[in-house]
Amino acid sequence: MHRLLRILSWIFLLLVFLAGILFSFFNTEPVALSFGFKVMQPMPLSVWVISAFALGGLTGLVLGAGLFSGMRTRMEMQRLTRKVETLENARANVDGSAARDAE
Repeated sequence: MHRLLRILSWIFLLLVFLAGILFSFFNTEPVALSFGFKVMQPMPLSVWVISAFALGGLTGLVLGAGLFSGMRTRMEMQRLTRKVETLENARANVDGSAARDAE
């Protein structure tokens, strides 16, 4: 099953690569990209679209690789530490009241 998924992944990547090549071939019209405050030099439309696609893929890889998982883990540890402290205080109160009741 793992081998089948690997083969399908490679086929998908090959199809995306071929689609990118075809897209580049048919979209050669120079387009100036404007961000409102900055106008980029005119380049073929395919360059802009493929660049955006690649940047999105890299962003997904970085986020998927766990760049922010450490932050999530630290937040979970802080939450659990507070919960442990609360439970220890509650136990201490119960133990203290049980000791007073026993006297």
